[in-house]
Amino acid sequence: MHCGYKQQCSTGQCLLLISLMLSLLLVTASASLAGVVTHFVPPYFGEIDLHPGGDTIVIAAQNGPALPSAGRSVVTGGGSGRLILTSSDAEQVQVLYPESITLTHGGQSITMRGIPALSQQTATLPGGNVQREIHIGGSLALQGNENRGTYNGSMTIQINFF
Repeated sequence: MHCGYKQQCSTGQCLLLISLMLSLLLVTASASLAGVVTHFVPPYFGEIDLHPGGDTIVIAAQNGPALPSAGRSVVTGGGSGRLILTSSDAEQVQVLYPESITLTHGGQSITMRGIPALSQQTATLPGGNVQREIHIGGSLALQGNENRGTYNGSMTIQINFF
């Protein structure tokens, strides 16, 4: 995962821009199954006008597309990540996510948490190369004292077709 993180502070408020890149591990239950990931869009936490004391930014994508939200901060733009899947055969899909991942920059870190609970974990592919989307979410607890810079980490998503 790559997290582009920019901070501009004025009048005690900070504007954060956070974007994510994910790596995928594709696992199939049988060589005869034809499920594939045709496209991937990483979650994007948008531009965050961070409350001076920090805030938690959430993308709740467990029921489909979602925009990031915050308690006290203002979030502009962003949205859930998407896996676009297709198959020539009818298949069930199970997606396994880590509970959390750590993003680091210098001596600081930000943790993205709640990924399984805030993401879609199953789908049904009807066959005939019909596309289905699975949406990916998570939350970032920002303290308000993060340094400007790019925070990096990695996450593996396992996709099982059966």
